Amino acid sequence: MSNPEINILHADACAGNRAREEELFQFLRGRFLFFVRQRIRDEIDVEEIVQDALLVIFREYRKMSFDISFAAWAYRVVEHRILALLKTRKREADRSLRPADGLDSLEQKPLNPDPKLKRRLLDCLQKIARSNRRYTRILNLHYQGYTTTEICAKMQLAPSNFYAILSRARSLLDYCLEKGDIK
Repeated sequence: MSNPEINILHADACAGNRAREEELFQFLRGRFLFFVRQRIRDEIDVEEIVQDALLVIFREYRKMSFDISFAAWAYRVVEHRILALLKTRKREADRSLRPADGLDSLEQKPLNPDPKLKRRLLDCLQKIARSNRRYTRILNLHYQGYTTTEICAKMQLAPSNFYAILSRARSLLDYCLEKGDIK
């Protein structure tokens, strides 16, 4: 099936044709599985990426108008899911590859953060809270050790939205700590 045919299926599904909608998503699932398997070896990850992408597409495809192509947009959703997985894996690998320096047996003294830095951090968090409470809540949950899945459930967010919000919140916090105010 070509991209123009997929776009026709999309148009029929948007018009309310349930059979065409089911046909569209069955076709997309097959194509996406093939596409993702070429890039990711773990079958569980492949299935998770495809399911996440199909869920996003299902939620959004009726709301959006496509200047170019529904098929192009759908594949971009899958590519973003793959990239998100690869970034997560890279972070996990970076954390697990920290060198063992043989100092683990030495007694570690508790950190006493600089009181001025602690005060600046609290001031910045309050400024961010006044600007956008969601940013502050996500930062707090993240630094308390909640997992992405737990935070997404609490905040009713998709993982991709969580990462975007967390990135913006961290940027604001860094900027505030550096400059003393938020943008």
